[in-house]
Amino acid sequence: MLQVLIVGGGDGGVAREVAKHPDVESIVQVEIDSHVLEVSKKFLPFMGTGLTNPKLTLHVGDGFRFMEQHRQEFDVIITDSSDPIGMYVISVILLCMCTVKVCPLNYL
Repeated sequence: MLQVLIVGGGDGGVAREVAKHPDVESIVQVEIDSHVLEVSKKFLPFMGTGLTNPKLTLHVGDGFRFMEQHRQEFDVIITDSSDPIGMYVISVILLCMCTVKVCPLNYL
């Protein structure tokens, strides 16, 4: 069974889709802005349904800080956030924090 972390994704769409997979046991989502969660539930109910899934645990805070405190706890890490650093750098950081390392394109 998979433990999944979603960083960002405050609209709930990623959580909604991840929760559909039978191999996913639990989803932890970290969203930096609680207002995004509230607005999504109110104005995007078709997406916001992912935010109320029983598999999901929501945390409001900084995603990178959360990952630093929870290393090697997740099998899959998905980012649905802005990209201030560059996707390659973020991908390397995320791969180093996963319990199972998968790199189909052999970048590392």
